[in-house]
Amino acid sequence: MKRIYYIFIFLLITGTLSAQTIDDALRFSKHDYSGTARSMSMGGAFGALGGDFSSLSINPAGIAVYRSSEFTFTPSLELVETSNSGETNEKYSFTIGNIGYVASMVPRLAPEKGIQNFNFAIGYNRVANFNREGFVMNVESPNSRLYYWRDISDGTNPDNLYSFEEQLAYDTYLLNHDDEFNYITPLYPNDAMDQLKYIDEKGYIGEYIIAGGFNISHKFYLGASIGIQDVYYKSTTTYIESIFGISDVPIPNESALEEFTFREFLKTSGAGVNFKIGAILRPIKNLRLGIALHTPTYYNLDERYETFMSSKFTPDMNDQPEFPEDGNAYHEKYSDFVARSNFDLETPFRAIFSGAYLLGKRAIISVDYEMIDYSNSEFDGNDYNDLNRSISQSYESTHNLRIGGELRVNPNFSLRGGYAKIGDPYKGAIDESYEAYSGGLGFKQNNFFFDLGYQFREYDEGYVFFPGSDIVSLNNKNHQIRMTFGFRF
Repeated sequence: MKRIYYIFIFLLITGTLSAQTIDDALRFSKHDYSGTARSMSMGGAFGALGGDFSSLSINPAGIAVYRSSEFTFTPSLELVETSNSGETNEKYSFTIGNIGYVASMVPRLAPEKGIQNFNFAIGYNRVANFNREGFVMNVESPNSRLYYWRDISDGTNPDNLYSFEEQLAYDTYLLNHDDEFNYITPLYPNDAMDQLKYIDEKGYIGEYIIAGGFNISHKFYLGASIGIQDVYYKSTTTYIESIFGISDVPIPNESALEEFTFREFLKTSGAGVNFKIGAILRPIKNLRLGIALHTPTYYNLDERYETFMSSKFTPDMNDQPEFPEDGNAYHEKYSDFVARSNFDLETPFRAIFSGAYLLGKRAIISVDYEMIDYSNSEFDGNDYNDLNRSISQSYESTHNLRIGGELRVNPNFSLRGGYAKIGDPYKGAIDESYEAYSGGLGFKQNNFFFDLGYQFREYDEGYVFFPGSDIVSLNNKNHQIRMTFGFRF
């Protein structure tokens, strides 16, 4: 559930200098380990298995498991369905889930014990995807965002109103005031408005990886990696209050106001760096145990924020006192400037514990357990003390479980399945945990292999349009198909 209350509060605290919120901290801290089709179809449980490029974003010791060099490329197709009030929006996106190269160097005269091979890798895994669009609606609400803007504006000279919201409402005749700066709205006490919020999000987090590791006696595998994360996030949220709503029959209000629109444009981009170290132990032939530690990712991000507002009044009601004094029925205004900010964000430390059991050459069972405390996310600088305090009060430690299995039907063909339970990062009654289900197949012939994977996950998010409004639920269904083409040499 989105903590929209905090978003509005901290927009007011930081004013035009920045628009960072606790949602930013969570958004850029959550990862989805599903770079290759094989990894995704097995629930992302590759911390102890290794030998797959996705494992380098989970446990870099997985690089030491490789016995030959390899190149992989994974295109991905994703469909996100969002629904509210019986209406469904769909958004397709085509992405690159993975591209990677592993070089395996085996000594010409490898000893029976000791270092058997040293491996090096460079490549890319996509670890988050933000692409989706949808809307939430609240029908005939007696509460209005205009009342919220009115109440927080009382006693303030129009020249000192918040430039990105209340100032625009004033400039488009949605707020007016008396001589003592007590503000009023065009609505009458018994008026109601249909409320709609449309969300359009784009973006990703991609991790460029440089990793190295070595195999000791086929019993102990060590690896380390540097991850450089590329961040791009763009959102357009459009909030509308209207007397028409989803029908052509208007709500019988007394006011001349037909509708108003408030639109927010946000773009965040930048880069971060992290370091991972991991180990895999094979105490017996068929059992592998893994552990990986991820440092925080240290981001430096740039943000742009601007807003737009418009109002529309019924022309044949221009004799009413709330009708704009200039006699025009339509007004619009962009914020006077674009707010630009640069900030540093530190994501939480991660620990991943893994186990895998190989049933001969026929089957694999693998489990990953991840611990991450989102309350440790932190913006850098004294200006963010209140925001960081809100992060620590709102988020908590999360436990994620991933389980995967693979059945080798014959030497050339395999079937796979996976399950993931992703914990809720919020304290209290809010619950954004979800489950993911996946499956796939793999085919190999000589030095070529092809993997196909599918994943489905569903979760709900709760939105409030503004402080004091009702909570409205948005249902999200995510479908992903990935195909990995690989060559060993």
